[in-house]
Amino acid sequence: GSWSRYCVMSAASRDPIEAADLEALLSSTLSEAASLRAVRDPDEAPFRSRYTERELLRELQQQASANAAPLGLPTPPGGGGGGSTERARFIEAVAAARLGANLMDTEEGSAARPLLEGAVAVLVAGAGARDMDGAEALAIEALNRLGILAANREDQAASLALLQQALERYEPARRAVLARADALSAVGDVRRSRRQLSAGAGAESADREAAEEEAAAARVAADAAAVEEAHTLTCFYLAQAHGNDGDVRESARWCLRTMQRQLDRVGGGGEAGGGEHSFDAHEWARNAASLSGYYCGEGQYAAAERCLHAADWVLKARRAEERRRLQREREVEGSALPGGGGEGGGGGGEGGGGG
Repeated sequence: GSWSRYCVMSAASRDPIEAADLEALLSSTLSEAASLRAVRDPDEAPFRSRYTERELLRELQQQASANAAPLGLPTPPGGGGGGSTERARFIEAVAAARLGANLMDTEEGSAARPLLEGAVAVLVAGAGARDMDGAEALAIEALNRLGILAANREDQAASLALLQQALERYEPARRAVLARADALSAVGDVRRSRRQLSAGAGAESADREAAEEEAAAARVAADAAAVEEAHTLTCFYLAQAHGNDGDVRESARWCLRTMQRQLDRVGGGGEAGGGEHSFDAHEWARNAASLSGYYCGEGQYAAAERCLHAADWVLKARRAEERRRLQREREVEGSALPGGGGEGGGGGGEGGGGG
């Protein structure tokens, strides 16, 4: 496909680099790309930051392709300083998947498809992943996006098949992240025991190890959250795909699953934590009311009642969160007034300047 042809051209135009240098390029590129995705560009240039991200990802893909020496190209003597070909191919697939997502987000879906298709096979196989941060979620995301593209082509069978693959990836991905967390915890236990036995010695080294453990734990927690968010999107897209296929019952089931996951992971307010689990409380309540109507029509009155109770609870929780937010704002404004900031502070109260 075009992804393979692009890989050949990329490898031919670059020299391999040291494996450590490729890892450093991977880390810096993904970090900067994430920062660029968070930028809100002006209306007159809505994709400016995404185009910059695209160029960074292309650089990474081209370099990884050169290190992998794919499709029968001769591998330079000694591996070309590029280390594991398998690892380089996996990094290349990561860059391709991110590029495909970038192209979809900038409304260039036709160009995204071959990149995502080429990347999925490598990401799902997992050879060369070596516990790479975010790799588990990225495989699910790529399948989700291919499902969207198939739906856009009105190929509902292909869309459902791809989303089913994404669904099947969830449990292995979740277990893989949990295994990493368990391994990290075990290493931490060993290190803490060693530090206790040598109490007072090597304090600087102990502090460094503790900081490394904390950073690694944060990365694993972020990976776990990313897997859950990708799975929530799979559920959401399955609801749409079944609806497009005319299967109202399955569409309702997946819609309910999506809403339940949002509620379980965020709570009634709908905004805490952000990501794909965040939701607008009023829209969520409207969707719950619509589901209630569907279940009433099916004679499933208990399910209909649960939907209505959930809608009522979400709206009440959102109003309570709004009251807390307004209270915090008033407290901040009060503390900013002259003499404010504490109980009994002079001025600023009702009638403070009255006669």
